[in-house]
Amino acid sequence: MLTVFVDPAVAPLDKQKDLILKACADIGVICDFVPQRVERTVSWYPPLDIQPSAREVVQKEIMAVMHAEEAVCMINSYIQMRQGQASNHMSLRDWVSSLQSAVGDKNLSVFIVGLHKYFSSHKTAAKQKHREAVTGKPARGKNKNVLTGPHITAGDAEEAFVEVQLFTGCIIQQVDTDEELAQQIKLSTKAVIEKPNKKDRFDNIFSFLEEGTSGLTVNKQGQGLRNVWKHQLMQLKNVGADMADAIVSAYPSPSLLFQACKSDSSSRETEKLLSELNVRRHASVIATNRKVGKEQARRLYTFITSTDPEEIIK
Repeated sequence: MLTVFVDPAVAPLDKQKDLILKACADIGVICDFVPQRVERTVSWYPPLDIQPSAREVVQKEIMAVMHAEEAVCMINSYIQMRQGQASNHMSLRDWVSSLQSAVGDKNLSVFIVGLHKYFSSHKTAAKQKHREAVTGKPARGKNKNVLTGPHITAGDAEEAFVEVQLFTGCIIQQVDTDEELAQQIKLSTKAVIEKPNKKDRFDNIFSFLEEGTSGLTVNKQGQGLRNVWKHQLMQLKNVGADMADAIVSAYPSPSLLFQACKSDSSSRETEKLLSELNVRRHASVIATNRKVGKEQARRLYTFITSTDPEEIIK
């Protein structure tokens, strides 16, 4: 089972940890909060029984997370240095550069949590201050909005993000809440799980020629026809090797699929039958199963039954 390692600095509060644990449990992976070699990072460790190539793909991914309070200080440092002033704090660009040096050739993604809330709080405080100046009455109770620390604008943040992208090639992404961070870790984990399966999808656009420029080999006894049928299916939109294997297992030849399509009383029945075919993702980090689905079943039915040579299968 895949394990998600989360540095404690990513989720210092119990509530934040619970959200991430729940998000990981939703997709059936283990989550462990342990100090990482690079602080504020999330990394993935695959199960021991997967192929070495898939292991390498999974371990190449790493996510860095920073909360708004720290990001504001770094962005403020960038503004000070841009204005020719000295700063005791590293800039966002310096931090990302240090991350890239620490993680080496890994694929780094960076997320900042809660920056929109920071700007919203400052906007509310500015309105409150203006209201006090107009009415001459100070705000009281829970409505009083007192903010500490450096002040930056959304424009300052965008400038700092652009600088980071220009000098490091890293794009800063934002999430608004702890809940969104947990969901982002969940989505990133799912992407990591699927990445080995999708890695070679576009390596060879003409996959039907992968055994040589002369095409796939078929001998006089007909050996190789099944492979030709599989690669023919893979020319359809979004049909990968795993889905083609599932279809070929159920219908080893085009004629058998054609007969099945014609034997049913309606196209809807056939499409439903095709949509329920089980697809096993062999190259995934976690063995997963899915169905062919309605859209692919519709394309497949049209492909095998259409008598219009000009028809475009969308």
